[in-house]
Amino acid sequence: MTDASLAPIVLEPLGAGPEYADINVWLPQLFLETSRATGALVIENRKFVGCLIEGPAVLLPLEGCTFDGCNMGEAHGDPRTLMLQPGSPQRVAGPIPLRNCHFVNCRFLGVGFTGAPAFLDNMATALAGASQ
Repeated sequence: MTDASLAPIVLEPLGAGPEYADINVWLPQLFLETSRATGALVIENRKFVGCLIEGPAVLLPLEGCTFDGCNMGEAHGDPRTLMLQPGSPQRVAGPIPLRNCHFVNCRFLGVGFTGAPAFLDNMATALAGASQ
């Protein structure tokens, strides 16, 4: 007899977008699909509306990214819980970079954020204000 808990996870392709609405988006899958389809190592020019954005992942929002009406994830009372400060002032390896991506009324699960100190400070301030 086969143990159902060991069954493989089968994912439907997310597709090239540019818009995704009311779906679950597993970030590693989106990054791999983008990279394989375009050769790019950055997810660009996408819009996500009402989506569940799932990790585990760390996002590196570059220029032109917005988060409107989003639940950024469980911070356990401290918005900095969701932030990872890079050790290097110039580069960081491993996170999923985004450029000109817009998130509207999305929910993030198991996702951290990294970037320049100003970005992290702005996000922490915005999250602290949203939780009050």
